[in-house]
Amino acid sequence: MRLTFKYPVYPTQTQQTTLLAWFDHLCELQNSARNNRKFAHETEGRFVSRYDQEQLLKVAREKYNDFREVPQDFQVSILKRVDKAFDAFRRRCKVGAEKKGYPRFKMRVRSLTWCLRKQKLKTGERVRQNPIIETDFRHYRLKVPKLGEVKIYMHRPLQGDPKEVTIVKKASGWYAHISSEIPDMPKVEPTDAMAVDVGTTYYLTTSEGEKEDNPRWYRQAEGLLRKHSKDLSRKKRGSHRYEKQKHKLALHHERTRNKRKDFIGKLVYKLYHYQKNNVLVAENLNTSNMVQNKHLSKSISDASWATFFEWAGNIAERDGFHFHQVDPKNTSQTCSSCGQKAPKKLSLSVRTFNCGYCGLSFDRDHNAALNILLRAAAALRGERWVTNLYETRNKNEARDTGLQNVKQLLLFSTSPSL
Repeated sequence: MRLTFKYPVYPTQTQQTTLLAWFDHLCELQNSARNNRKFAHETEGRFVSRYDQEQLLKVAREKYNDFREVPQDFQVSILKRVDKAFDAFRRRCKVGAEKKGYPRFKMRVRSLTWCLRKQKLKTGERVRQNPIIETDFRHYRLKVPKLGEVKIYMHRPLQGDPKEVTIVKKASGWYAHISSEIPDMPKVEPTDAMAVDVGTTYYLTTSEGEKEDNPRWYRQAEGLLRKHSKDLSRKKRGSHRYEKQKHKLALHHERTRNKRKDFIGKLVYKLYHYQKNNVLVAENLNTSNMVQNKHLSKSISDASWATFFEWAGNIAERDGFHFHQVDPKNTSQTCSSCGQKAPKKLSLSVRTFNCGYCGLSFDRDHNAALNILLRAAAALRGERWVTNLYETRNKNEARDTGLQNVKQLLLFSTSPSL
C-alpha cells in the first residue's frame, strides 16, 4: 500500500530561482512530448511510445546544454506523465466515453518528481536511497538531484520504504510529497456498522440519527473572494501589483480548500475511531452528473462528497476497516420500517418522511441512512458492493437467530437469500 507524506520545505532564494527555471524547462518538455505524439499520429498514423521519447531525450541531453542542466530523473517523470495521459485518453476512446479528454497544452508546471534509485552497499545488499538527512537542528535536509540539500520540516515521522519524491509549489510555499510503500493492513472482523446519508442542509446524517452540520466553507469565503477578485481586475496585467494581488487571491483559495480537507479528514476519522465503527456504508453517488443541476451545483461542490467517499475508502484501507457503497436509488423514497415506496416522489423541500402504509413519521435523512444500511445486505470482508433494493427487514428472523436487531442480521448473515 502506498502512503504519501507531505512536509513543508524551505529552499533558499537561489534554490527557488533554480527550481522555477526547471519548471519552465519541464513545461516546454511536456508540451514538446505531447506535440511529438500528435504530429506522428496525424502525419504517419503511428503511436509514439515512452521508450521512443526517452531515446530522443537521451540524444537531446548529449546535444544541448539546457537539457543537461536539468536532472534526467525529472525529465523522465514528465515523459511518464505524458504517457499516462495518452493511455487514459485511448482508454476513454475505447470504451466510448462522451468526453475523450485529449491531453491539453500546459501553460505552466508547478511540480517536479523523481524516483529514488537503489544503491549497493558494501555487504552486497541493494537498498533504496533515503532522501532525508537527519540533523541536530529544527530542520532536516532533503537531498534534491543537482540542487543539493534543502531544508525540510519533518513534523511527523516518515514510515515505510520511500519510493518517490515530488516538490510542489503552492501559494503558501513549497512542499515535498514523499510516497512510501508500507505493508497492507489486515482487515478487522466487521462488528459495528454505520451508514451515512450526505446532504446539503446537513453534511451527513448517520443511521443512529446523529447529524453533522455543513460548514459551507466556500459560502463563508465568498465575500472576501469577491473583494480580492475586484481588486485584481483593477490592476494592470503583468505589473508587480497585479502579481501580488494574484498571489493573495490564490492564497485565499488554498486556505478555503485546506479548511474543507481538514473538516473531511477529521469527520472520517471520527466516524471510524471515535465512534468505534469498523464498517461504514454510503451511497454510490455520481457527483459529476449531480453538479449539472444549476440550483445545487455550488452547494454540492462546496460539500465535496467525492472527496469524502475517497478518503473514507483510503482510511479504511489504511487502518484495516471496511467501506462500502450501495445503489442510491429510492433510498429517501422508501420506508425503512415496512419497505414500501412512497406513491408520490418527495421533493427536496420535504424534510420529513410520512409513510402512508405503516404510519411511520421520520426525518427524511435518518430514514435514508437506515435504508442505506439495510441495503447493504451482502456485506463481505474488505469488499465494496452495490446491491439492488431487497427488502430484508424481518425482525423475527433476527430474534430467532439470537441477534439483537435486524442490523446485525444483515451484517453477519451468510444466507444466499441476502
